[in-house]
Amino acid sequence: MKTTQETTHKQGTDEWFENRKGKFTGSKIANLLGTKGLGKTGETYAFEQAIEKLYGRLEDSFLSYDMQRGIDLEPLAFAKFKELKESEFITVRECTFYNFGKNGGASPDGITSDNGVLEIKCPKANTFFRVLATNQIDKKYMAQMQLEMMSTGADKAYFFNYLVHEGKEYWHEIVVKRDETMIALIEERIKEAVVIRDNFMKTMSNNQQF
Repeated sequence: MKTTQETTHKQGTDEWFENRKGKFTGSKIANLLGTKGLGKTGETYAFEQAIEKLYGRLEDSFLSYDMQRGIDLEPLAFAKFKELKESEFITVRECTFYNFGKNGGASPDGITSDNGVLEIKCPKANTFFRVLATNQIDKKYMAQMQLEMMSTGADKAYFFNYLVHEGKEYWHEIVVKRDETMIALIEERIKEAVVIRDNFMKTMSNNQQF
C-alpha cells in the first residue's frame, strides 16, 4: 500500500483543516467498520464528509469538560512520553497530517524513531484506571491507530494513557502492533464510503438553488 508524505501545516490551523476536508480520518474511522458493512453510521459519516468537501467543515463550538481536560493535559503527556522514550534512546517528535491517497489520512500525536506512532489519551480518572486494570483499548482507538500506521507506514503504535489525579501524574503505555487485516478492511471501507460521499455531493450540487 502506498502512503504519502506528511503535510507541513500545524494541527488545528485553517490550512490543516483545509487539507483534511472531506477525507476519512483517524478520530472517526471506526464509524466505517461495522460488522455488516458501512451501515447507517458509515453512511452518516460519508454524508458529513460530503457536506464538508462541498461547503466547508461543520462547526461544533461545544467543548465539554472532558474535551478541555484532554487539550490541557496533552502537552504534559507528550513531554512525559518523550522523557520516557529518551531513556530508551528513542526520539519522539510532533507531527501534522499524513494523507493516505486522496480520501484518507490521520494525525498521530507523535512519530517515534523506531518506526512508531504515538496516540495520547487523557481520560477521566475512572476510564484511566479501567484501562490500567484491564489493559484493553476501546475499539475506536484501535481503529484510529491502525489508520495512523496505515498512513505513516509505521509498524507499531504507542497508546499512552495519561492522568493527573490529586496532583500526581499517572501514565500507562500499551504497544499496539500493525494489523494488516484491519488495515485492509479500513482501506476497503474508505473506498466504499467515497462512493457514497461522492453520490451525496452530486445530488446536493444538482439540487442546490442558490
